[in-house]
Amino acid sequence: MRTFASIAAATSIAAALVAVTGPTADAQAAPAFSAYHGVTGEQQTERFTTLRGQGYRPITFTVDDASSPRYGAVWVKESGPAWAMIQGMSPSGYQKRFNDYLAQGYRPTTVSATGSGDDAVFAAIFEKVSGKFFAKHGIGADQFAAANADAARRGYVLTAANVYGTADEPRYAGVWTQGSQAWSVTTGKTFSEHHAEFLTRTKNGEKPSLVTVGPGETYTTVWVKDGGPAWYEYTGMTSSGYQKRFDELKAKGFFPTQLDVEEGRYTALWAKS
Repeated sequence: MRTFASIAAATSIAAALVAVTGPTADAQAAPAFSAYHGVTGEQQTERFTTLRGQGYRPITFTVDDASSPRYGAVWVKESGPAWAMIQGMSPSGYQKRFNDYLAQGYRPTTVSATGSGDDAVFAAIFEKVSGKFFAKHGIGADQFAAANADAARRGYVLTAANVYGTADEPRYAGVWTQGSQAWSVTTGKTFSEHHAEFLTRTKNGEKPSLVTVGPGETYTTVWVKDGGPAWYEYTGMTSSGYQKRFDELKAKGFFPTQLDVEEGRYTALWAKS
């Protein structure tokens, strides 16, 4: 998962926008990208085959609606480590894939799930990259908080996260990677709580490195303090709202680096291409 201080505005609909100014990327180095959302499993397979054949690699992947899964992803045309992109997994199926790829030197860099219990549907990107990590899924809020605290003590950073299940019983999936970056996480915030947290954090020089939306439209966010290229964040978007923001930001030279959806509500981070 990849994410790349002046506050621009808050939109009149349920979507928070922040643009952070920074050095712009060299236009010659800007990656070609392809993005889509709301596609069926069959359409996702078709996009996978086409884009992989054209030399693209996925950088973010999300699934919504366990009864009739819909997928969204962003792909970039650039070199990188070996990767695998898997859709339509049950919880046990995800665990099996995890074990199989772990044995081959891969780790999950994006994990998304929707639904609850044995009916949950998982989607993930695995990459063959070195370094220590640990991962958990199907855990409750208290276990997730304990895992974050343990990770911070041991020098790990939460680099992938997703919330699924139900509003009353959310379940968390996370991947923690060894690293030295300072970070913190807020969990289960409502839209207004997340926006208020966002305003405070950005004034202090922090930014979200990932945002995931959970059942009941709650937001879990990893915050970091570092510089970097210009970026935007939108939350609380409908499918059409996400498409509108996508079109506006593409025209300004931005592309989504992280995308997540749950119960039809989208959240995304954009970086300068």
